[in-house]
Order: sequence, then structure tokens, then C-alpha cells
Amino acid sequence: MSRTASAQQVPANLSATETLFEAVIGGQRVSRFVSDGLGHLAVETATPVRSFFAWKGKRNYEGRYFSATTGGHVVFESHLERDYLITVDSDPAVLAVAAQPFLLIWPRGTAGGKFHYPDFFLRLRDGSARVVDVRHPDRVEAAEKQFAMTREVCEGQGWQYEVWTGLPPVNMANLRWLHGYRLDRFAPDEALRCIILDSFSPGTELAPGLRRAVKASGEDRDRLHAAILHLMFFGTLSVDLDQPLSMDSHITLAEAPCAS
Repeated sequence: MSRTASAQQVPANLSATETLFEAVIGGQRVSRFVSDGLGHLAVETATPVRSFFAWKGKRNYEGRYFSATTGGHVVFESHLERDYLITVDSDPAVLAVAAQPFLLIWPRGTAGGKFHYPDFFLRLRDGSARVVDVRHPDRVEAAEKQFAMTREVCEGQGWQYEVWTGLPPVNMANLRWLHGYRLDRFAPDEALRCIILDSFSPGTELAPGLRRAVKASGEDRDRLHAAILHLMFFGTLSVDLDQPLSMDSHITLAEAPCAS
């Protein structure tokens, strides 16, 4: 049992055959066996089912990430979890995300572990759900049994399950840079958005596209540059994130330009 988990009260599971689900939804503690069904629960609105504790010499970094998806802060326990939240923000398919959303307490006598806290619960815009555990690649093998049991629970509820181990370094570095422009204050209004899309149609490098947009709009260059980066982060403007971003990066449209 980890030092964090042992510092908190984990309910006992008296069943030798059933997995117990614990969450805090709508300010109320929800406790039920998985077999009773979880699909109707709004787990995406759950508040963290446990707290984080700090101590001298603790190796992982934790904090709060302001999510453009939720419009509020989402807790994370490591830089890798923060990176995952950045990818969530860039994904238009995600409607909501909750951190430390629930606790699974395995049947009494289960070998290899007594309980598991999945890292995130995502509600997608099509109504489906995804549970995510974030682990460094070097730590996946040690947790394989926990992950397998969690996957079985999720699939039984019709939820997707994923173990996320990170993105290639260049791709992640690009997203970290672009996510600084994720907030609404960098979003162009509809008229400016159309000018930007038209300026990058049918596709051109960032520098000439920016020049076209400045000329067509008469807007401040820095404001337009920020708006373009905002649209790049959310995928409206498409760029190869596996290559280092520069003013020479080739930009294409992920949707039809306004002038068409």
C-alpha cells in the first residue's frame, strides 16, 4: 500500500466475490458493488475521492491544472498526469474530465492488491466514457494485474479503458507550448476566425499565413499570432506535431474555409 493511500481510510470490502465502487458525486458518497451497475452515474462530475499528501523527499510533483475543457481546476499527481490533461484539453471529443474519480476495492482475499484509484474519468461528447490510468512506461509492468482488473470492471460498464504512458517528446513539447494559448481570451471572434481560416487555405507555412491574416484584418500581429496558436492547439488548424514547431511549419485546415 502506498504512503498516500495508507494515510487515508479505505472502506473494507466484506465480499469475497464482488468489487466495491466508491465515489463522491453531487456531494454524496456513493458506495455500491460493481455488479449493481455504474453506467447511469455522472462520474464525470465526481470530486476527488482522496486527498494528496506531501512529505519531505516526496519524488512526484502534484498540483492543479486549469482545464479549458471543464472551465476549472483539475488535480494531478505528476508531471505525466499534467501532460495527459494537456492532451485532454486539445481533444474536442472530450466533454468533461474528473480526477481521482472513484475507488475500486477488490474482493476480499484478492492477491496482488486490495484497491485501486484510477487517475481520470472522461465523458465524451457522444455520451460514451473513458477511464484512464497514467503511468510512466517503466512502471506499467508492475501494475499490469491492477490494470487488467480495472479494464474488466470498465468493460463491464460499457466504459473504455486506457493506460496512458505519454507522447513522443517532440509531440508533447509542441502541445505544452500551444496549450499556453488554450484559454478563451486568445480565441478569435467569428469574423477573425474566418479571416484566419481563409488565410491558411489551401495550406501554407505559419509565417506567410500570419502575414495574410494581418493584411486582411488590420489586426495587431501579436493578437493574430496568439489566435492562430489557439486554433492550432484545438486542431482547427492542422500541423504536424511530430516535428518541432516554427514559423516555417506547414499549416492546413481541418475544416472548410469560410470563403468556400
